[in-house]
Amino acid sequence: MPFRFVTFLSDYGLEDEFVGVCRGVIKRIAPDVEVLDLAHGIQPQDVRAGSTVLAQSVPFMPEAVHLAIVDPGVGTSRRAVVIQTESGSPLVGPDNGLLWSASQALGGVTEARQITNEEFFLGQPSRTFQGRDVFAPAAAHIARGVPLEEFGPRMAAEDLVKVELPQARVDDDHVHARVIQFDRFGNLQLNVTRQDLEGIGVLLGDEVELRLVGHSLTVPWGETFSEVPQGRTLVLEDSYRFLTIAINQGSARTMLEAQRGDAVIIARMQKGAR
Repeated sequence: MPFRFVTFLSDYGLEDEFVGVCRGVIKRIAPDVEVLDLAHGIQPQDVRAGSTVLAQSVPFMPEAVHLAIVDPGVGTSRRAVVIQTESGSPLVGPDNGLLWSASQALGGVTEARQITNEEFFLGQPSRTFQGRDVFAPAAAHIARGVPLEEFGPRMAAEDLVKVELPQARVDDDHVHARVIQFDRFGNLQLNVTRQDLEGIGVLLGDEVELRLVGHSLTVPWGETFSEVPQGRTLVLEDSYRFLTIAINQGSARTMLEAQRGDAVIIARMQKGAR
């Protein structure tokens, strides 16, 4: 079998049967494949959040078919696609930008196909649950070794819908940033790197001023949560090398009432300022 694994990301949650049904469809078609769940708690219809999580996760996965479903356009004319990547691992899902950043994280697009061949659908596809009827079957058939050209017509990579992370902007003594993600602990991931902070003259151990959603805080730039007392805020570099606003044993998202997409300014503290 060409692929031992299918990874699976969605906004389906675990309260309903959607994830289990898709896993069951995959196993019916490809009984020997192992399904690895990446995440199913993506906020409903949040394509950008799904794109971020998928792109950050796939480099750590084994060679696999990567199935991703966050599909607010289900049942419309939006395309179903399979994207082959330089890494050898294909991506399957809706062509709404969800897959683009992950394709770049896997080395770039080498081939893209629209999924139109009804031979690989599960009966007549539902207009509301194409994860079950189109995407899960396609992922399973690919895992079994069906060539991509059998799924439908070739697409140019430049025609794929793209959703990319907003870029931070360095401006003299401050950085204009955005909250790009938050986790269940309430940590706020920013589109800011260590190099961005060093670009405004801030070094590890320095204090910075954070301004976001009506709050202004002076916090240290540290390496671990425990560098500040319990309940205190800091910024640190997370496991994906982005700067993150965190509270030691607390939730920055709750305390700051922050959401993904919120604007954040990180400013260098002036000498002698507090």
